Amino acid sequence: MFELSDYGVAYGQSDVISGMDLTVNKNEIVAILGRNGMGKTTLMKSLIGMIPSKSGSIKLDGKEISGLKSHERVGAGVGFVPQGRMIFSTMTVSE
Repeated sequence: MFELSDYGVAYGQSDVISGMDLTVNKNEIVAILGRNGMGKTTLMKSLIGMIPSKSGSIKLDGKEISGLKSHERVGAGVGFVPQGRMIFSTMTVSE
């Protein structure tokens, strides 16, 4: 299970995400939707540790991971593939 509780991210004094709660259960798929500039990429970058969060907690299988460095979060099972980077362009869906 993946859980966000009272999660917040800011760029300086500008809050981008504030008070977000989210629970994703095992084997569940969730889509984050929104118009340009709504914070989708900021959310994903903060979850992977590329940018710092301002408040709240991130739990993966009940363990707090918000204090982990980016490579440690990846090791724990959190991943992010940015749109349009053609990272998996030669792989099939089953691969």
